[in-house]
Amino acid sequence: MEKKPKVLVISYYWYPYAGVGTYRVSRFVKYLQRLGWEVVVLTAKKASSGQRADPDDPLLARVKVYRSSIIEPTQLLSSKNSGKASITHNPSIFYAKHKGLLAKIAVWLRLNILIPDAKLTWKWFAVPLGKKVIKQEAPDIIFSTSPPPTTHRIAQQLASWSAIPWLADFRDPWTNIYYYDQTPLGPLAAKKNKRLEKKVLRSADRITVVNHGFFDELPDSVRAKMKRITNGYDPDHIQAQENIPHRNEAFTIRYFGSLKINQKPTAFLEALSRIENETPEMAHRIRFEFFGSLDSDVEAEIESICDNITFKKNEFIQHSDMMALLPKSDLLLLSIGNSKNSSYALSTKVFEYMISGSKVLGIGPSQGAAAEVVTTTGIGQFFDRADTEGVYTYLLSCFEAFVRNESVFNIRNESMQKYSFTELTQQLDSTMKELIS
Repeated sequence: MEKKPKVLVISYYWYPYAGVGTYRVSRFVKYLQRLGWEVVVLTAKKASSGQRADPDDPLLARVKVYRSSIIEPTQLLSSKNSGKASITHNPSIFYAKHKGLLAKIAVWLRLNILIPDAKLTWKWFAVPLGKKVIKQEAPDIIFSTSPPPTTHRIAQQLASWSAIPWLADFRDPWTNIYYYDQTPLGPLAAKKNKRLEKKVLRSADRITVVNHGFFDELPDSVRAKMKRITNGYDPDHIQAQENIPHRNEAFTIRYFGSLKINQKPTAFLEALSRIENETPEMAHRIRFEFFGSLDSDVEAEIESICDNITFKKNEFIQHSDMMALLPKSDLLLLSIGNSKNSSYALSTKVFEYMISGSKVLGIGPSQGAAAEVVTTTGIGQFFDRADTEGVYTYLLSCFEAFVRNESVFNIRNESMQKYSFTELTQQLDSTMKELIS
């Protein structure tokens, strides 16, 4: 029997500490196993920013997982009675207008001392354990995924020590990540971060990115080994349309995930305010449900708007429950953050919305990657952050279709297929096999 190729996956996020950071890597792991790969995972004992969740597939539950210790310095600044994991685990801290003393200290430490990220101490424990794992498991290739960038520093050291090929995957930029727009690194920290980033990009044998534009000008040697593999959807999560007979009593708009201050969907909020003021009879039949982490300033603004519109906030929802609610929504809100790299943002949420069948209202750069996906697949419409009139008109048309009891279910089409993780993982599979052949 031919020996299965084996990959060592290094990811800070893994079950049971799941969250948005787990989705991409877990889909790769799932479908790599279906393609004949053996997978072992190196992760932290506890991810501070992950919600507890069980694997949603038997293949993921059977993966051999090694967990190393980690000391997260910013946790020491958290209130023991607050019930929160870390004062800086949520990037909203960088945007907060009124920071307390502890928050200011935490942000200063994060920007100037904790380089490249608040998980840097994980490297102290993960590298020694990783060497033991490599001796025991004898992987053919190392795959690391960020954020946090510390995962790549761990992989870099293990690849150098073992001479095993290494593929570095970037779900988000490193030094160009969006929250540095609001609170830039100090000059020394910025220089060190750039140096570490450059070293990783030069050292990795292959690089995969969710989208182009993550990095500043790159030398040809780095660009030649870089491949774009977007985020996508898991076809196993698609529900048959005939299994969704549900109709809401009120026109139900839902948002899932975090909504930071830089993601504030200004045009949507102004359109809701206009509906409240101009068409109260319509407002009485609208319900806006939010699931996830909501910036307090944005929450206050929504609540001030929604007198007639019903607003409901939910802190957390299991992924399986979210996938069940998506197709039972009359409209799904998508809001892309406002930063210098916003046009390159292509979150997992876009694709989970895509397979729901529900219409999508997108807010953000109308010429960006997310807007392109929404419009080319026909799942909804996308508007610039200030296009209140466009959003208002679209909300009216969706509401009127709801009142007429018209089916607005999106027909799944061939343009969506290229975003299936079955196809995306085949791209990863071929890239990794090139490295080990």
